[in-house]
Amino acid sequence: MSPSADATARLDAATGRGAATGPDAVASGVAPVRVALLGTRGFGAVHLRTLSRLAARGIARLVGVVDVAEPPPELAGIHHRSLAALLEATPEADRPEVVAIATPIGTHLELATEALAAGLDVYLEKPPVPSLEDHWRLLEAAEAAGRSVQVGFQARGGAGVDVLREEVATGALGRIEAVHVYGAWLRDRAYYARSAWAGKRRLDGRRVADGVATNPLAHSVHAGLAIAGIDDVADIAAVTVELRHAHDIEADDTAFLRIDPAGEAPAVVCALTTVAAEQTSPWIEIRGSGGGHRLYYTEDRSVRTAADGTAQELAHEREDLMENLLAHVRDRSVPLRSPLASTGVFSAVLEATQSVPDPLPIEAGVTWAGEGEAAHPVVDGIEQTLRTALATGQPFSELGVPWARPDAVHRWTPPA
Repeated sequence: MSPSADATARLDAATGRGAATGPDAVASGVAPVRVALLGTRGFGAVHLRTLSRLAARGIARLVGVVDVAEPPPELAGIHHRSLAALLEATPEADRPEVVAIATPIGTHLELATEALAAGLDVYLEKPPVPSLEDHWRLLEAAEAAGRSVQVGFQARGGAGVDVLREEVATGALGRIEAVHVYGAWLRDRAYYARSAWAGKRRLDGRRVADGVATNPLAHSVHAGLAIAGIDDVADIAAVTVELRHAHDIEADDTAFLRIDPAGEAPAVVCALTTVAAEQTSPWIEIRGSGGGHRLYYTEDRSVRTAADGTAQELAHEREDLMENLLAHVRDRSVPLRSPLASTGVFSAVLEATQSVPDPLPIEAGVTWAGEGEAAHPVVDGIEQTLRTALATGQPFSELGVPWARPDAVHRWTPPA
């Protein structure tokens, strides 16, 4: 195969050109949805794999990519430096219908608004925007354009969240006082050096909010709110926040959040870290007089425990959020799994974390493991501290930990 033919073959494989006869397309008689991807590195690479899989099934066709850096070689033929350049250069038959945005959070509002104004539907990586005000602005832009925005909160693709949400709403396990959200992950120095905005709260005067609760474990926070039935900003009475860091970063790597409801919903209590001794699966748990239910949302499985202690393990189905958006674009009666309107409550929690003073360092009980870029701090007993915070509903500094700082605890209330 000649070099030019080889490049063409790689482009066809990456974009799905000629795949309109994929099995799903043939079965439905529906043309693949034309998609442009903004950002090809980081999570953009995950989208490339997803789109390649969907292209093979005849569901999607990648028609262009935008990146300030050079994309993978096989995408050079459809690479542009801006969305405007892509739209100008692309023939009408290849004009995108959907734009997937996997760029730094500080660019989300501008890029999504530009795409909506061009009449395109949007897949937006989480966190969607860096402020509550930006959420309202983007929601207004989507409504004005008559287009949809799906937000990449991956936990909402799993049916397990809906199962626990229904149990809370119906009282199947008795009255639920609190939804508990637990996350003990491990991130090394390389993780916080992955980009200019990594581990930052602000970059060049703009919010980037790369904290544990607003980026790596944001999925669990959003899912916890959904399970509790705290769906709107007006459903929040107050947020208690303690943000700390053991890494040498500006943002938090250890966070306590308690979202107190304005109505009858249970509170949502989150205890999260990226400085655990080892990484474990995050979970969300509800518990009442009739038993408990713990969801491991990254594994799409859960354990339901009856009042007598009998345990049952359940498996849950998952719907890919990109595929869900593309189905919605072809048939607007198909509901989105994670629409922008449902994420305002998360943006309120993000606003709470960014409105309080900067995180304070954890200055006691920290040891380092590994070397070089693989080195990572471990806070002594952090897993038990997280569990105690959930059980008591109290921030870390009220639990008597060696690194307690009363001035680290803050309370935020939504704007009237």
